[in-house]
Amino acid sequence: MNLKSSELKGLIVFLLITIFIVMIFSFALFGITGIRVVLGTIFVSLPFYIILGNFGLAEGEKHVFSVLLGLTIFPSLAYLFGLVISFRTAIAASFIIFAGAAIVLWWRKLKKAGN
Repeated sequence: MNLKSSELKGLIVFLLITIFIVMIFSFALFGITGIRVVLGTIFVSLPFYIILGNFGLAEGEKHVFSVLLGLTIFPSLAYLFGLVISFRTAIAASFIIFAGAAIVLWWRKLKKAGN
């Protein structure tokens, strides 16, 4: 899906406002822990959003699927790694693996587009 520059700017502004409202709401209910959960969900979902960008999905589908994949696959892999190494290291290793996969797929997509 190709977005025009004005549509993309509008989408980015909408998403930032939505995230800001969710962060205020979570801070009001849970304090700093609520903000940490929202930011964690965003950072865990980001590699999956980049990975799903390589497929022909609409923006809304990419957002929803990246959150769902981030909340299911990421903790599963971190738990499996946590059986062998410490959980903090396992979380970092899981994030590095998924971020690396996202970067590799994004790079391959750019390389194909260039040819």
